[in-house]
Amino acid sequence: KSPPDAPLKPLCAPQVLATDMSKHMSLLADLKTMVETKKVTSSGVLLLDNYTDRIQVLRNMVHCADLSNPTKPLALYRQWTERIMEEFFRQGDRERERGMEISPMCDKHSASVEKSQVGFIDFVVQPLWEAWAELVHPDAREMLRALHENREWFRLRAPLSPRPPP
Repeated sequence: KSPPDAPLKPLCAPQVLATDMSKHMSLLADLKTMVETKKVTSSGVLLLDNYTDRIQVLRNMVHCADLSNPTKPLALYRQWTERIMEEFFRQGDRERERGMEISPMCDKHSASVEKSQVGFIDFVVQPLWEAWAELVHPDAREMLRALHENREWFRLRAPLSPRPPP
């Protein structure tokens, strides 16, 4: 006999995998296709009348949630940015100690938190959230507004050149 949570496993596993950043471009492409499909239907409404579409929307919802910090109020976004950058810098320290090449954004001596956040928003978060906002229009307007304001806050504080090495 199957355990009581057996029906949930096939539903949950793809959602967890949606947080894997190596899947970002494919998730984004699928989301954009779904948005375009919605636009060409006569009603402009996404029906989600089949299992595949429902799973795809759930997957993208989890992916958006995973990448939602830049859409939060600035004070909260900055707290999470600080925590994430601390984690990256610890990773960079471990890589340095082991004589490894330091991963991008993980070198506390040369990384610009501000520039990294602007790039992260421009190339990862904004394309995802703009596509999601089209799918759920008008429900994500406030999040897009916060995203643009937060990007501008970091852009205005970004150094013009990288920090010199220690």
